[in-house]
Amino acid sequence: MIDHLVHCATQDDADALMEQYGSSRAYQPRVILQDAVWDMADPENPVLVSAEVTASGYHVWIALDALDEALRDLPDNACRLIGDRSLCGSGATWQDVLLYHGADISSEVLSSARVDPVPAGTDYPWRVVP
Repeated sequence: MIDHLVHCATQDDADALMEQYGSSRAYQPRVILQDAVWDMADPENPVLVSAEVTASGYHVWIALDALDEALRDLPDNACRLIGDRSLCGSGATWQDVLLYHGADISSEVLSSARVDPVPAGTDYPWRVVP
């Protein structure tokens, strides 16, 4: 299965992409760039040190049998990444599983970002530092 993460500028665009591929092939995750950090010195009264940071816009995760070049070649760097879930597994890194990623997505971003919820049936190396 080949997974495509596509950025959409508006909710209407994301909804249209969902309608095009259907809910059995697509869903709209949140893209979390950095998790919230809590000071748990007093577990009864945790203190937020830094808030969760999410990617702007709307995202659609699309699972297909093969890489979709039309999705990959969307304008404005809309295709954020394409991964081959069959290459995932213990010890896999993003370099092992990615078939494509936006030019502005660095290894630092890959080592901290994740989608929520994680797509069922995937074992991508979320937060694995290369």
